Amino acid sequence: MHGLGNDFLIFPWSEELPQKNIIKALSSRTKGIGCDLIVFLIKLEKNIANYKTHFFNNDGTRAEICGNALRCIGKLHYEEFSSKNCLIETDVGLIDVEFNSDSTLSVDIGSPKYKWKDIPLIREMDSSNLGFDFSYLKNGFALNIGNPHLVFVVDKIDKNKFTEDSLKVRNSKFFPQGVNINIVEVLKKNEISVLTNERGAGITEACGTGACASVIATNKMQLVENKVLVRMPGGLLKVEITSDEHIFMTGDATKVFEGKINFEDLRNV
Repeated sequence: MHGLGNDFLIFPWSEELPQKNIIKALSSRTKGIGCDLIVFLIKLEKNIANYKTHFFNNDGTRAEICGNALRCIGKLHYEEFSSKNCLIETDVGLIDVEFNSDSTLSVDIGSPKYKWKDIPLIREMDSSNLGFDFSYLKNGFALNIGNPHLVFVVDKIDKNKFTEDSLKVRNSKFFPQGVNINIVEVLKKNEISVLTNERGAGITEACGTGACASVIATNKMQLVENKVLVRMPGGLLKVEITSDEHIFMTGDATKVFEGKINFEDLRNV
């Protein structure tokens, strides 16, 4: 499945999770199936949540949460059970997903965290301005929205300059658990363009939590309102900040194909 071009392999699961080399092989676009992220989805019985999830980036590292993948799970749940509401257990808590009448899906991402220990940062510092001063990326607003994000406002999105300076950010060692890096071009008070360099996956077509983090950061900077249309290479997301600072993300989810794969065939890849 994919959410705006951010693509996933989703496996129904009930056993021990595969080793890192299997995850990397599955994710390979030349030797496996190919994806940005893998989801192992466990159906829960007699539990408040419908599913428990395990997310893995295509480099084999674990991800706490993925907004676009959560919409895909919500769509699968609706198709299977005709139920519009789905509660999903993640590493960072319970997430509610709702299937809408226009076939889009909305995710309640929860409330952001700004304290340096919660992001986390390597030491105490002003998370609203980390003071980066590279040729393209300046300052930097850090926050955690289930996973760590860093947001930069730029005059114009430039993928090559972004890629170059993203390496400098990662080499700064400010983020002990890594970070997703976003650049934002503000188009209007209610519209922005975003490009995200995801931890463990690189630059992707879209990032749901990246869209949310970008809206929150630019809202705190008083550059945008609390309802914002987010443009990414893969498509559009609507993000809303509620009065109690919960973040709602709405967008599409698309199924591409279903099939079977023998994991044993990947062990020597």
